[in-house]
Amino acid sequence: MKTPGRYPLELKSYELDHRGSMPVWVIYRYLQEAAELNAVDLGFDTEALLSRSLTWMLARLQLRSAEPPMGRTRLIAETWPSGIVSRFAQRDFRLYVNGVDTAFVAATSYWLLIDINRKRPVTVENILGREHIVDIPHAVADPFPAIHPDGDPVFSAEFRVRRSDLDMNDHVNNVHYVEWLAEAVPEDVWRGGGITELDVEYKRQAQFGDAVRIDTYAAGPGAYTHRMSAGGHDIVLARSMWAAR
Repeated sequence: MKTPGRYPLELKSYELDHRGSMPVWVIYRYLQEAAELNAVDLGFDTEALLSRSLTWMLARLQLRSAEPPMGRTRLIAETWPSGIVSRFAQRDFRLYVNGVDTAFVAATSYWLLIDINRKRPVTVENILGREHIVDIPHAVADPFPAIHPDGDPVFSAEFRVRRSDLDMNDHVNNVHYVEWLAEAVPEDVWRGGGITELDVEYKRQAQFGDAVRIDTYAAGPGAYTHRMSAGGHDIVLARSMWAAR
């Protein structure tokens, strides 16, 4: 029976937030690193695909987080290809503190395989065969929500895309969108709490020099929806849940 890939990682002191805790954007970074390590093992990592003018593009990610670790910590990332749905490849994740049996992060993601020259999705099964799928329950069972930000924003912010924000595809790395989202809440929310749930839908890609605007809307106790736009177009829609920590 196929099993998830497991990879040791180490949370560094310079990655901690103002509380000395692992913030959501670092969690995202570690998920991305685990995905790439597993893709290398399976033969469809970013560099291998770029040689064929193909690349992965993250379309959706659902993340659920319990209390994250404090301070420098050894971690175990677990990840596996978990399904093929229409045009999308699914990949799931769990993060553990080393030696602890219960994961503090669970995530399920949806990816498109893009032909770089044609700028269009291609058939995922041509690269990710069903023989790679690990047939175990998804890490996040919740259906992806419809995200419709409305009303008056409770917070707005703008970010300018820097060259250091770009990835190997010359577009903003998906981790940076999450960094911006995590800052786009009222100060008391950011200062006193952390994200326990995050649903992110990527709509378009931002590029160097773009002015990115984020508008955040209240959506219930501890809940917010976010619209990120550039050049008059939505680039990310998201939903976040915050809890005091």
